[in-house]
Amino acid sequence: MRAAVVAALACLWAAAPARAQDLMALLKKGPLVLVQNDAHGKFDRATAIIDVKAPPDAVWDVVTNFSNYRYFMPKVVKSEVHVDGPNQEDVAYEIDVPISNESYVFHYVLDPQKRTAHGQWLKGDIEGSFCDWRIVPVQGGTLIYYTTASRNYSSLAQKLEDSQQTITVGINVAAALATVRAIKHRTEGLSSVANP
Repeated sequence: MRAAVVAALACLWAAAPARAQDLMALLKKGPLVLVQNDAHGKFDRATAIIDVKAPPDAVWDVVTNFSNYRYFMPKVVKSEVHVDGPNQEDVAYEIDVPISNESYVFHYVLDPQKRTAHGQWLKGDIEGSFCDWRIVPVQGGTLIYYTTASRNYSSLAQKLEDSQQTITVGINVAAALATVRAIKHRTEGLSSVANP
Protein backbone atom coordinates (compact mmCIF):
# COMPACT_ATOMS: atom_id res chain seq x y z
CA MET A 1 0.00 0.00 0.00
CA ARG A 2 2.72 2.47 1.01
CA ALA A 3 4.68 1.70 -2.17
CA ALA A 4 1.59 2.37 -4.29
CA VAL A 5 0.98 5.72 -2.60
CA VAL A 6 4.62 6.74 -3.01
CA ALA A 7 4.55 5.70 -6.68
CA ALA A 8 1.36 7.67 -7.30
CA LEU A 9 2.78 10.77 -5.61
CA ALA A 10 6.03 10.41 -7.54
CA CYS A 11 4.04 10.47 -10.78
CA LEU A 12 2.21 13.61 -9.67
CA TRP A 13 5.46 15.20 -8.53
CA ALA A 14 6.91 15.01 -12.02
CA ALA A 15 3.61 15.36 -13.87
CA ALA A 16 3.05 17.61 -16.85
CA PRO A 17 0.93 20.75 -16.30
CA ALA A 18 -2.09 18.88 -17.69
CA ARG A 19 -2.00 16.70 -14.55
CA ALA A 20 -1.78 19.66 -12.17
CA GLN A 21 -5.53 19.47 -11.59
CA ASP A 22 -5.02 15.91 -10.25
CA LEU A 23 -2.59 17.21 -7.65
CA MET A 24 -4.95 20.04 -6.71
CA ALA A 25 -7.83 17.57 -6.33
CA LEU A 26 -5.73 15.48 -3.93
CA LEU A 27 -4.63 18.55 -1.99
CA LYS A 28 -8.26 19.51 -1.35
CA LYS A 29 -8.32 16.52 1.02
CA GLY A 30 -5.22 17.72 2.86
CA PRO A 31 -1.44 17.90 2.51
CA LEU A 32 0.48 15.15 0.74
CA VAL A 33 3.81 13.59 1.68
CA LEU A 34 6.24 11.86 -0.65
CA VAL A 35 8.80 9.58 1.02
CA GLN A 36 11.90 8.90 -1.08
CA ASN A 37 14.50 6.20 -0.53
CA ASP A 38 18.13 6.17 -1.56
CA ALA A 39 19.72 3.65 -3.96
CA HIS A 40 19.99 1.12 -1.12
CA GLY A 41 16.28 1.30 -0.22
CA LYS A 42 16.91 3.33 2.94
CA PHE A 43 15.05 6.51 3.85
CA ASP A 44 16.46 9.56 2.08
CA ARG A 45 13.94 12.40 2.48
CA ALA A 46 10.29 13.36 2.94
CA THR A 47 8.56 16.09 0.95
CA ALA A 48 5.29 17.63 2.12
CA ILE A 49 3.07 19.52 -0.34
CA ILE A 50 0.29 21.85 0.76
CA ASP A 51 -1.84 24.52 -0.88
CA VAL A 52 -2.08 27.98 0.65
CA LYS A 53 -4.78 30.52 -0.11
CA ALA A 54 -2.35 33.43 -0.33
CA PRO A 55 -0.04 34.99 -2.95
CA PRO A 56 3.41 33.40 -3.43
CA ASP A 57 5.22 36.49 -2.14
CA ALA A 58 3.25 36.35 1.13
CA VAL A 59 4.13 32.66 1.55
CA TRP A 60 7.79 33.35 0.75
CA ASP A 61 7.89 36.12 3.35
CA VAL A 62 6.61 33.78 6.07
CA VAL A 63 8.85 30.87 5.03
CA THR A 64 12.01 32.99 5.05
CA ASN A 65 11.28 34.95 8.22
CA PHE A 66 13.13 32.36 10.29
CA SER A 67 13.39 34.56 13.37
CA ASN A 68 9.60 34.36 13.78
CA TYR A 69 9.46 30.55 13.69
CA ARG A 70 9.62 30.42 17.49
CA TYR A 71 6.26 32.22 17.59
CA PHE A 72 4.24 29.82 15.45
CA MET A 73 6.20 26.70 14.48
CA PRO A 74 5.46 23.66 16.69
CA LYS A 75 8.26 22.69 19.10
CA VAL A 76 10.55 25.58 18.08
CA VAL A 77 11.80 27.23 21.28
CA LYS A 78 14.46 29.41 19.65
CA SER A 79 15.19 30.61 16.11
CA GLU A 80 17.89 33.28 15.98
CA VAL A 81 19.11 34.59 12.62
CA HIS A 82 22.60 35.75 11.69
CA VAL A 83 22.89 37.20 8.18
CA ASP A 84 25.87 35.56 6.49
CA GLY A 85 25.88 37.50 3.20
CA PRO A 86 23.46 38.31 0.39
CA ASN A 87 20.60 35.79 0.54
CA GLN A 88 22.47 33.67 3.07
CA GLU A 89 21.51 33.23 6.70
CA ASP A 90 22.58 31.05 9.59
CA VAL A 91 19.71 30.16 11.90
CA ALA A 92 20.28 28.80 15.41
CA TYR A 93 17.36 26.59 16.47
CA GLU A 94 16.38 24.99 19.74
CA ILE A 95 13.69 22.32 19.43
CA ASP A 96 11.59 21.06 22.35
CA VAL A 97 12.03 17.29 22.55
CA PRO A 98 11.56 14.89 25.47
CA ILE A 99 14.45 14.51 27.92
CA SER A 100 16.80 17.06 26.30
CA ASN A 101 16.14 19.79 23.75
CA GLU A 102 18.04 19.68 20.47
CA SER A 103 20.09 22.71 19.39
CA TYR A 104 21.62 23.16 15.96
CA VAL A 105 22.46 25.72 13.30
CA PHE A 106 21.32 25.56 9.67
CA HIS A 107 22.91 27.59 6.88
CA TYR A 108 20.31 28.79 4.36
CA VAL A 109 20.89 29.88 0.78
CA LEU A 110 17.85 31.79 -0.49
CA ASP A 111 16.82 32.46 -4.08
CA PRO A 112 14.04 35.08 -3.90
CA GLN A 113 13.57 35.12 -7.69
CA LYS A 114 12.81 31.40 -7.85
CA ARG A 115 11.36 31.35 -4.33
CA THR A 116 13.55 28.44 -3.30
CA ALA A 117 15.68 27.95 -0.21
CA HIS A 118 18.16 25.28 0.79
CA GLY A 119 19.05 24.73 4.42
CA GLN A 120 22.07 22.62 5.38
CA TRP A 121 23.22 21.51 8.81
CA LEU A 122 26.15 23.61 10.00
CA LYS A 123 26.72 22.57 13.62
CA GLY A 124 25.10 21.11 16.72
CA ASP A 125 22.59 18.24 16.89
CA ILE A 126 21.06 16.43 13.86
CA GLU A 127 24.36 16.34 11.96
CA GLY A 128 24.00 15.82 8.20
CA SER A 129 20.39 17.04 8.01
CA PHE A 130 19.04 19.38 5.33
CA CYS A 131 15.81 20.92 4.06
CA ASP A 132 14.54 22.55 0.88
CA TRP A 133 11.68 24.96 0.22
CA ARG A 134 10.00 25.60 -3.11
CA ILE A 135 7.12 28.09 -3.42
CA VAL A 136 5.02 27.64 -6.57
CA PRO A 137 2.24 29.96 -7.75
CA VAL A 138 -1.01 28.27 -8.80
CA GLN A 139 -4.42 29.60 -9.70
CA GLY A 140 -6.00 30.98 -6.55
CA GLY A 141 -2.92 30.70 -4.35
CA THR A 142 0.36 28.92 -3.80
CA LEU A 143 1.80 25.45 -3.38
CA ILE A 144 4.52 24.82 -0.82
CA TYR A 145 6.94 21.95 -1.36
CA TYR A 146 8.98 21.35 1.79
CA THR A 147 11.61 18.61 1.81
CA THR A 148 13.28 17.47 5.00
CA ALA A 149 15.94 14.92 5.80
CA SER A 150 16.45 14.87 9.56
CA ARG A 151 19.36 12.66 10.52
CA ASN A 152 21.10 11.75 13.77
CA TYR A 153 18.24 13.25 15.77
CA SER A 154 18.24 11.09 18.91
CA SER A 155 20.53 8.36 20.16
CA LEU A 156 17.61 6.79 22.04
CA ALA A 157 15.39 6.75 18.94
CA GLN A 158 18.26 5.34 16.87
CA LYS A 159 18.61 2.44 19.32
CA LEU A 160 14.88 1.66 18.94
CA GLU A 161 14.93 1.82 15.13
CA ASP A 162 13.76 -1.24 13.17
CA SER A 163 14.74 -2.51 9.72
CA GLN A 164 11.87 -0.59 8.09
CA GLN A 165 13.14 2.66 9.64
CA THR A 166 9.73 3.27 11.18
CA ILE A 167 10.99 5.90 13.61
CA THR A 168 13.07 7.77 11.02
CA VAL A 169 10.24 7.85 8.49
CA GLY A 170 7.71 8.79 11.17
CA ILE A 171 9.80 11.66 12.52
CA ASN A 172 10.51 13.08 9.07
CA VAL A 173 6.93 12.76 7.81
CA ALA A 174 5.52 14.28 11.01
CA ALA A 175 8.03 17.15 10.89
CA ALA A 176 7.31 17.88 7.21
CA LEU A 177 3.55 17.91 7.80
CA ALA A 178 3.77 20.04 10.95
CA THR A 179 6.02 22.54 9.17
CA VAL A 180 3.85 23.09 6.08
CA ARG A 181 0.67 23.24 8.16
CA ALA A 182 2.21 25.88 10.42
CA ILE A 183 3.32 27.97 7.41
CA LYS A 184 -0.15 27.65 5.83
CA HIS A 185 -1.92 28.65 9.03
CA ARG A 186 0.41 31.58 9.65
CA THR A 187 0.28 32.87 6.05
CA GLU A 188 -3.49 32.57 5.67
CA GLY A 189 -3.95 34.19 9.07
CA LEU A 190 -1.76 37.14 8.11
CA SER A 191 -3.47 37.41 4.69
CA SER A 192 -6.93 37.52 6.25
CA VAL A 193 -5.82 40.34 8.59
CA ALA A 194 -4.30 42.27 5.65
CA ASN A 195 -7.43 41.75 3.50
CA PRO A 196 -10.47 41.77 5.83
